[in-house]
Amino acid sequence: MAMLHHQQPKPKAHQFLVRTFSSPTKCSHCTSLMVGLTRQGVVCEVCGFACHIGCCEKVPPICPVPPDQTKRPLGIDPTRGIGTAYEGYVKVPKPGGVKKGWVRQFVVVCDFKLFLYDISPDRNALPSVHVSQVLDMRDEDFSVSSVRDSDVIHATKKDIPCIFRITTSLMDPPGMKNHTLMLADTESEKTKWVVALSELHRILKRNNLPNRTIFRAKELLDNTLAFIKNALSGAVIDNDRLVIGTEEGLFCLDLDRSEMARVGEGKKVHQLEYVVEEQLLVVVSGKQRHVRLVPVRALDGDEVEWIKVAETKGTVTFAVGHLSEPPPSNSLTSSAPPPPSTSPAPTKMSSPYCLCVAIKRQNASQVIIYEITRTKARHKRIREIPLPVQAQTLSVLSEGRLCIGYQSGFTIYNIIGDQQPIVLIHPDNQLLGFLSYSATDALRAIELPHGEFLLVFQTLGVYVDSQGRKSRDREIMYPAVPQAVSCCDGHLMVFSETHVDVFEVATGEWVQTLNIKRTKPLNNTGTLGICLVDELPHIVYLCNIHQRELISVCLTDSTGRSVPRPRRRFSLRGEGSRAARATDRRSKMISAPTNFNHISHMGPGDGIKMQQLLDLPTTLETADQQQLQQSSLHVGHHHHHHHSGSNLLQGMQPQPQHHMHQSQIASSTSSSQQRVCLMTVLDTVCLLSNSSGLF
Repeated sequence: MAMLHHQQPKPKAHQFLVRTFSSPTKCSHCTSLMVGLTRQGVVCEVCGFACHIGCCEKVPPICPVPPDQTKRPLGIDPTRGIGTAYEGYVKVPKPGGVKKGWVRQFVVVCDFKLFLYDISPDRNALPSVHVSQVLDMRDEDFSVSSVRDSDVIHATKKDIPCIFRITTSLMDPPGMKNHTLMLADTESEKTKWVVALSELHRILKRNNLPNRTIFRAKELLDNTLAFIKNALSGAVIDNDRLVIGTEEGLFCLDLDRSEMARVGEGKKVHQLEYVVEEQLLVVVSGKQRHVRLVPVRALDGDEVEWIKVAETKGTVTFAVGHLSEPPPSNSLTSSAPPPPSTSPAPTKMSSPYCLCVAIKRQNASQVIIYEITRTKARHKRIREIPLPVQAQTLSVLSEGRLCIGYQSGFTIYNIIGDQQPIVLIHPDNQLLGFLSYSATDALRAIELPHGEFLLVFQTLGVYVDSQGRKSRDREIMYPAVPQAVSCCDGHLMVFSETHVDVFEVATGEWVQTLNIKRTKPLNNTGTLGICLVDELPHIVYLCNIHQRELISVCLTDSTGRSVPRPRRRFSLRGEGSRAARATDRRSKMISAPTNFNHISHMGPGDGIKMQQLLDLPTTLETADQQQLQQSSLHVGHHHHHHHSGSNLLQGMQPQPQHHMHQSQIASSTSSSQQRVCLMTVLDTVCLLSNSSGLF
């Protein structure tokens, strides 16, 4: 009788499906948290093995996974900074501080970060999947310590031995730190937390993991300015000036002179953007949300009419960009791009700008596209795009294209021409069903090299190709619910209630968390924002530390070191008075002459030898003085010319800029005649040298 050989059945493969978890869940492969609001990971339908989407290829292929490989021990891989090292329950102060009491939270120490999760007061309730707070151990100011009685004056005496404090950076200048108090159940529990966190931080430092800091928060304005609390929008004009749009109107602030001025009418300014090359502010203002165009001269006190764009009542949002721009290169999405040019290249004329305005209509919307011109009206209508849905976000892309975001989707239109629109969520994309079912808001579309796009929705960010098909398995997962997003220097900034998370657009990697609370971006790039510190409003500048500063936050001392500006007290510039400022703000030492009454020019040619350089009289008094002085100003011998030129140069000293009212001229004639503008001296030297045959 033949023997029957029983063959072992082939191991089954996992059947992974994307899942959404309702409470914090760790990856069974790498032990890190599966962070996110939705679609955080995958679960095998057969054996229940749960892991990150990126980890499923590394999971043992045998289903079910052998018991000895099912759960990894907790711990962080010190070379990569991945894994969960510690977790437990603590209490943190309620909003309003320790005197209001404490509330219980679940804490996970994972990937060299502390994740704090709220817990419902219901008995046996699981922690929320939304992170309440993130504290990054890679932060340059991170530290953990016990507290003294003076640190927690409102805590009870029995609680103080059980309290420890975690410190991270907040705003510098003025050197504020973020302090998070935690109350353990017992003193021994507190000691375990302090020892564990201190040891982890020591390991982090010892292994020299890369510092991924991109942005640093710097205070621009504090709560001493009353209108700060109502700030809605803002823009950087130059190194020293910014404009803030508030519920009371538009304000221009000169940080160098500590001077502020109201600009235009006191209408609510919802959104604004400064187009540098056009010297034009685009604002959405008033109860009816009209778009208005404001020449930047208005900031200096000039009487300038705001140009109302007639058809824009009910504006939802707008976007400004070039009508024709080449596609982005890899360098534009790198983590540390080169500093931007301060002025456009002189040899290349940039293409005209377009203004795209989304306007709300009943159960629908329309987008009107204008060209920004140099005519009196400053705009010219190009075309209109009717939409059957409400537009939520606009992005001007390369090659004359416009991306319109709406609930659960994005579509690309050509600004000029009637080419077929491209829907950026293809019918074959598995995300289409999820997005349609969840009805998630569109926040931003970011163009990447090689025809790829990052579509930023309210619940996650997804990568697609130019036809809307999914281009990467990796999705951007937010730890907390976004209040707003922005994109700056190849980084996506996600603003939540308690912090700002920074993701590298090119890789989708979460690189930084800033612990500034309730921050709202005031401009398109997120570099200007309003935040709360101890429940008080501050205007903050999120500075890319790898680039030149857009705003001069610090001064330099005699040794060239940066020092914080002293606490500002702004003076209000009166209405109708013009701001006294140099012709060219890039050079405060030298200014070109603005009044040529002081000198008479003639030339070129031999006739210059017969000319006298005259100060034309401005008053009777100066006319009399000049008649007495004319004999000494006679231009004569060749040697005399040379001698006069050298005297002018020897006597030339840099003078502070003086701005005198016309009525003061007569009383200060002698001193004003001694001040010599550099341009005037150079002109004089050239004239004298020409007459002497030196050039």
